[in-house]
Amino acid sequence: MKRLWLMAMLFLIASVNVEAVSVQPSVVKIQVNHGETKNGTFDLYNRADKEVYIKVQLKDWSVDPRSAKREFVAAGKESRSLTDWVIIEPEGFLLGADKHQIVRYTVKVPKDAKGGYWGLACFVTKPLKKKGGVVAAGEVVSFMGLEVINTLEKKIEIRNIQAYNDANGMKLKVSVKNTGNVPLFMPAPDGKFVIKNSKNETVAKGDLNGQMILPQELMDYATTDPVKLAKGEYTAIIFFDYGAAKMSGKKAKLSTMSTYNWKILKEIKTVKTAK
Repeated sequence: MKRLWLMAMLFLIASVNVEAVSVQPSVVKIQVNHGETKNGTFDLYNRADKEVYIKVQLKDWSVDPRSAKREFVAAGKESRSLTDWVIIEPEGFLLGADKHQIVRYTVKVPKDAKGGYWGLACFVTKPLKKKGGVVAAGEVVSFMGLEVINTLEKKIEIRNIQAYNDANGMKLKVSVKNTGNVPLFMPAPDGKFVIKNSKNETVAKGDLNGQMILPQELMDYATTDPVKLAKGEYTAIIFFDYGAAKMSGKKAKLSTMSTYNWKILKEIKTVKTAK
């Protein structure tokens, strides 16, 4: 599950020239007290056979309220941006073929900081004209998430449960909103489902794939494998472990006249499930 969400997140946040430059770590989780300063490093590696110039830029990651899509925006545009607190050195450098470069960052957190903050460290390769051609430009990105200790509010709402069909059977899609003040990542929310028949017998269970979710973002989580069941009515129980004191769950009544004709009869109110 962790591997799935990490792969999905890296696909979304990075436009990577995989033949040129890579960065480690690609995701940074910083846990600090308010007023504290933290230091860390990135390791840049040039796989190419030519020298490249790398420019370091800080950006924000925003969620468009109309399309619900994530987008890169200029640093400092988001209310929960940490980019104003970050110093990265060096800001630009030449990186030789098959060479590594350590880039250091310092995060100085204000005394009044509460909750979670985030930003993106973007490492942009600039084209260099040399004999034999031009090195292609590209970008690798590391997500930086910061948590201020003892000020976190981890909350989610399960907004909607849908049943739909594919060629192999029924799948569930669950819409979840992060209503807290911190990004949920490392680990991302871990979703599970259980389906019971009219006799309260478990007839199917499995995982809901997904990825990190930013505050106020609405994210869809889906079953990883289709379910085949006989016609009838069932109860789907959905629950998420997302690092809070209790897991959140919700139930829905399902009905089908065949393997490929599912619908939600009704949703049952959200419940809290003790760990």
